[in-house]
Amino acid sequence: MSSDYKLTRRDVGFFLSIMLPSLVELLLSQFFGMVDTIMLGRLPDSAIVLTAVGITASPINLVVCVVTAFCIGTTATVAVFTGAGKPERAKSASRQSLILLSAAGIVLTVICVIFAEPIIRFAGAKGETLAPAVSYYRLIAAGFLFQSVTISITASLRGIGITQIPMLYNLAAAGINVLLNYIFIYGKLGCPAMGVEGAALATTISKVIAFLAAVFIIFFVNTPVSIRKGDSFKPDLPILKRILKIGITSGMEQVILQSGAVLSTKILSVIPTVDFAAYQIASNVEGIAWQPGSACCTAATTCMGQAIGEGRIDKAKAMIRMIYLTALSISGAVVLLFLFGGLSIAEIYTPDKAVALTASRIMFYCAIAIPGVSTHQTIAGALRGAGDTKTPMIASLCSLWIFRVALSFLLVRVLGLGVIAMRICVTLDQLVRASINLIRYCRGKWAVRPALSAEDT
Repeated sequence: MSSDYKLTRRDVGFFLSIMLPSLVELLLSQFFGMVDTIMLGRLPDSAIVLTAVGITASPINLVVCVVTAFCIGTTATVAVFTGAGKPERAKSASRQSLILLSAAGIVLTVICVIFAEPIIRFAGAKGETLAPAVSYYRLIAAGFLFQSVTISITASLRGIGITQIPMLYNLAAAGINVLLNYIFIYGKLGCPAMGVEGAALATTISKVIAFLAAVFIIFFVNTPVSIRKGDSFKPDLPILKRILKIGITSGMEQVILQSGAVLSTKILSVIPTVDFAAYQIASNVEGIAWQPGSACCTAATTCMGQAIGEGRIDKAKAMIRMIYLTALSISGAVVLLFLFGGLSIAEIYTPDKAVALTASRIMFYCAIAIPGVSTHQTIAGALRGAGDTKTPMIASLCSLWIFRVALSFLLVRVLGLGVIAMRICVTLDQLVRASINLIRYCRGKWAVRPALSAEDT
């Protein structure tokens, strides 16, 4: 990762202006999500509720992550055109993305609402967890259209280096989500107690609020990617091709990841409800560990895209080195939190001592994986910013399906080694994926790719 380029204060400031708002947004959103889970964990049938919601996590993430993957193409494309000094092409990329993701959101919403029960059955819900899981998933799926549009607009803003505005509207929506959760789950302010369905309804309403705010920003606030009266929404084939080239490969990667996660959940469906609830708590807390890497991934994609748009490979290498070291430094603090505070954190989620103790044991193995998580997120973001989306996909395919799916099936289903064996498999998956991405980046083949083709200009 060495480079002769000397970073300037402007370079560092640009990185921090992207990373810090993204990190604050992600951490606070994760915190609000943890509060949601804690609220559900305080219901009388907490083990059943947490298991039902946990089963829906993988099917929900499959949709959201595929949509987000296409928006990686938007961020990278907008960033490259911005760096190349082509603002009109950057604006066109934003509009094309909005059309594409709106259509995808409509299709996904309709399919997931109609086929909610078979989807959740396939994910592993059965018996007393089936009904609450289906209800929760169907209400969440009703908001996929709004979420898709919001993600598209956010991706465009991040491509030009604006992360403060998305941070504000996403955090506002997350805060409202927590308030509505309290009202709908427990039946406050005259509302009936809706339990798990109340949590889903609160989440969907918050997505609508974020959608309205994002649409207002893109149409009525002056930014380099704002939409104005008279702007063309006709298909721009070169730009669509560029977005889809990155988005389809990234989307395939997410299909690989999330379908593997669905199968992992299905593999775990044979374990006791107490162990599954513990796994759900640990996974929810583990989200903290993913946020520094996610923020640095966003920064890496934008900084890489703009640097290669300028034709400065040396600058790109220097920026990614700084971003990667930052990700590792932050993740180190999270490792300590998991190692020494796991049980205390788990006890916040549930009064059930057995569930809390098992969750803390799982979090130990989560801590081992954290440096790998930061590595594969940050380096994958850099590779995508440079146009190399195949390597992250191949890394995910190899690591996830070998370790998280095949090996966990052997250990959990065949040998009956339980939830800790599953977590070890997940840790191996993340460490191997990080190694593949890092080796590919260090070999530097991404640096010989042209930033823009003739049709892009």
